[in-house]
Amino acid sequence: MRRGIEEVTYEDLESTDVISVELVPERKGLILKHCEYYVSSRRHGTTVTRRYNEFAQLYDVLNAKYPYRAVCCLPPKRVVVGGGSPLFLQRRRAALQRWLSIVARHPVLAHDADVRTFLCEISSKLDKPKHDEFVLAGSQEDSANGMSTDEMQDVFSMEQEQLRLVHLGLGRLFKIFEKVESRCETELADIRELGAALSALSTPASIDTERWTHMRDSLKAAAELATEMVEADMDEDEAMERMLVSLDCLSAYRSLCSRLSRGLHAERAAAAASAVHSPASSLLRARHRYALKCALEEARICRAYALSALELLPELLKSQGAAHARVSKLWSELHDALRQTHGNTRP
Repeated sequence: MRRGIEEVTYEDLESTDVISVELVPERKGLILKHCEYYVSSRRHGTTVTRRYNEFAQLYDVLNAKYPYRAVCCLPPKRVVVGGGSPLFLQRRRAALQRWLSIVARHPVLAHDADVRTFLCEISSKLDKPKHDEFVLAGSQEDSANGMSTDEMQDVFSMEQEQLRLVHLGLGRLFKIFEKVESRCETELADIRELGAALSALSTPASIDTERWTHMRDSLKAAAELATEMVEADMDEDEAMERMLVSLDCLSAYRSLCSRLSRGLHAERAAAAASAVHSPASSLLRARHRYALKCALEEARICRAYALSALELLPELLKSQGAAHARVSKLWSELHDALRQTHGNTRP
């Protein structure tokens, strides 16, 4: 571990709070329908109702107050095609839950008064802050850090590059698993369609011969088997959600690094151009150091989330293998269900 940098674990972050975001059931009879969410916090023991615009308001406030923090982006408010589809709404709900969980577990943001208002108060109207975190925190030096500004700059550069590679690698893994999962879901959908076709063929008729009756019985059994197995196999994967959380954090960190790389150089140049001992120069140097300190803290958080996702890779591989094995087993059981009756009646 690098000097002056303490480790943050996923367990540390997870223990801070557990957030739940659920869609409020659609109200009938309203001309204008807006999506609302039940937002629950285990830490505060509260449940409040929020709309997307209130999430966006909190996002704007946090961005203004914490310019040196990796605040993740919100999911989009709407899409051009199918913006109100159940699938889109469910995916946005999950994305909002991930976003708020990251905020509510952040070592600094979790203790913000506006975050608490959002999680606890009936009305969450927030005002844009007049000062950012650096001004609000004061100019006290972080003596526990133990690194010079130049050393912090070097570590920041290394963290930026290493986490960029981690982001690319995890993103690649996620796309692979997403395709694998999609193939499994497509095959389950095909089996569901097969079950519907088998069910239609199993409808009895008064002119059926004994052989036709046996055939219809096997078709009906296979159709029921297909329906039961497909419905039982549809579940969410914690490992994929964990990977999405880490990708959200890493993406936010890359955006932070991009902002800081421009801003820090400008601050350093301005401080060098000023008189060395002038108040303006001292303030710029203090802000420069504070920004680096925050960036290193954000890197620790990103590493914790990325490591937690990588540690679940064996479970993800196991669950994907099990899902495809269940599909393979289902094909075999469908074969047995059809062949058993039909085979016994063959001359």
